[in-house]
Amino acid sequence: MRKVTLAVTLLGALLSAAEAQAQSSYKGPKVTITYLHGFTGADRPVMEKLVQQFNATHPNIVVRAQGQPWGTTWQQLPSLVASGRAADVVVINEDQITNFVARGAVSPLTDAELKTAGIDKGRFYGPLFKTADYQGKSYGVPISSVAYVMFYNKDLMKKAGLDPNKVPQTRADFLKAAQACTTDKSGKKPDEAGFDAKNLDTWGVSLYNNWVGSRAAYAAILQNGGSLVDKNLNASFNSPQAVEAVQFMVDLVSKYNVARPNSTEEAELAAFSQGKVCFFPSGQWYLDRFEQQKMNFGVAFMPRVGGTKQDAAWGGSSHLTLPKQKANYDKNKRAASLEFINWMTSPAQNLAWTEAGSLPVMPAVAKDKKFEGRPIQGVFEKLGNIYATSGFPWGGQVLGPFDNAWANAYSGKKSVKDALNDGVTEANKQIEQARKSFR
Repeated sequence: MRKVTLAVTLLGALLSAAEAQAQSSYKGPKVTITYLHGFTGADRPVMEKLVQQFNATHPNIVVRAQGQPWGTTWQQLPSLVASGRAADVVVINEDQITNFVARGAVSPLTDAELKTAGIDKGRFYGPLFKTADYQGKSYGVPISSVAYVMFYNKDLMKKAGLDPNKVPQTRADFLKAAQACTTDKSGKKPDEAGFDAKNLDTWGVSLYNNWVGSRAAYAAILQNGGSLVDKNLNASFNSPQAVEAVQFMVDLVSKYNVARPNSTEEAELAAFSQGKVCFFPSGQWYLDRFEQQKMNFGVAFMPRVGGTKQDAAWGGSSHLTLPKQKANYDKNKRAASLEFINWMTSPAQNLAWTEAGSLPVMPAVAKDKKFEGRPIQGVFEKLGNIYATSGFPWGGQVLGPFDNAWANAYSGKKSVKDALNDGVTEANKQIEQARKSFR
């Protein structure tokens, strides 16, 4: 409730001043458009307030919003599009959008109509905007973003002789810091004789065996110049770059002994809250939890543990899209929908939306003074290096086998090379079946 109250208060402050001078690109007759989204949790009051403000400042456009669970939308959208009954504007997440685009359920946004509506691609983080691109065309505008970040315990870093103001950026520095943070129950370090890796008292980094854990491996692969799929959109996460990157991640457990073997996200989350872990890479959505616990922590972008090719971290996102409509669809509704998208993704609205838990989707918002002194600001410099798992229609056919490959490698059930090779074989088998539904 604290975040919702803050968001609604901020909305009033941000939007009341702009209300009198709101400029609309839409000059047509009064129309009513429908808006379908999945923001049904604590973020719902924020979205409802935004829609209310839009309607108050755009007398010739009425937006009727409906919130429903994401899964319901994914099930209903194809049939609604096929029958010509889809909402005018629909929010689609990064893990679903390419699939719907490839199936013809979403209409492309031309450069001309984006320009007419005042939507400038350049105001957004590049990789984030391109998340909704497919085969050279744009299909959505980002409204919300989350990311994999690295939380760190400042007190534990100090205790280990590390400077909490100098978070490791490279693989070598990260390993050194993780080793400094690791001790067994008798106080021995990993490089000392008699060290017991099975009885850790504190440890350097949290890794775990679920899909969130595999996103750390995904980031490492990107950092090393690898990818999940090749240019033909076949699975390729067993490339030499991928094997080398994931091998280092697994070595943190099996070779360097700075992480607990086969641990779960819940166990590592509890350990970080209890001051047992220096570095906790996970979703930025835990920020509010740690702030409420009044921990002495910081937030940093994922260090280059995978390689030196580029900075990279996984990110999730939501995009405003225009579903495909019937042939005689009212052009005024499309123009009004684009006006709504532009307004909803403008800096003032995005700044208000961050109070619902989203990261900024554009540099202008990340520079706002409201973030000064807040831990999350530690990742803002590199928000342009966040990459979603999108761009291929068969998301589940790639990510399912990849997640399993990570779990098998991390747990030691298979070597890294065998785990990734087996994962790619399974993924491409599933992709071949999936391709038939797109032909």
